[in-house]
Amino acid sequence: MKIAIISDTHDNTPAIVWIIEYLNQNKIGIALHAGDMINPGILYRFRDHYHGHLHFVFGNNDGETALAERRSNSAGNLTCHLLEMRLELNNKKIFMNHYSSISEQVAKSGEFDLCIGGHDHTYRVKNHDNSIFVNPGNTVTKDKWLPQKPDEESSFAIVDLDSMKVERIMLPEEFQA
Repeated sequence: MKIAIISDTHDNTPAIVWIIEYLNQNKIGIALHAGDMINPGILYRFRDHYHGHLHFVFGNNDGETALAERRSNSAGNLTCHLLEMRLELNNKKIFMNHYSSISEQVAKSGEFDLCIGGHDHTYRVKNHDNSIFVNPGNTVTKDKWLPQKPDEESSFAIVDLDSMKVERIMLPEEFQA
């Protein structure tokens, strides 16, 4: 079973549309978003066009969280986990929080098979004994005045829960700096 891990999309609707189309074409039926969608309108894209189920947590830049939670409660393919997600899929325990620093500490505990975080926009995968930590990177809007080096690359990750292999998916050139 393959799942998608997304974070820090920062209201970049064209990137979200590309990701949803990629997930649908590749039949990835579960996506996990580690926060900083920014605008709850992004949830309409997932609700109306994603052929799978989106689980998400809030990040430090997410606004209108009450509205986002209401939208997810009324949609059959969206689940809002507020600030922290604990989920079991394919006999794998998964933890997700927006902050990589928290999620990586949880990975070190060994309680979960997969721990997910974002916030710092830096793609990385770290193995901690029986747990894997993943930060999928970001898809913030790219321009010539990027505030930090990690924002130059747009990516998300696919995790195969059977093999626990992580694949980084780079968005097309138009989404790169």
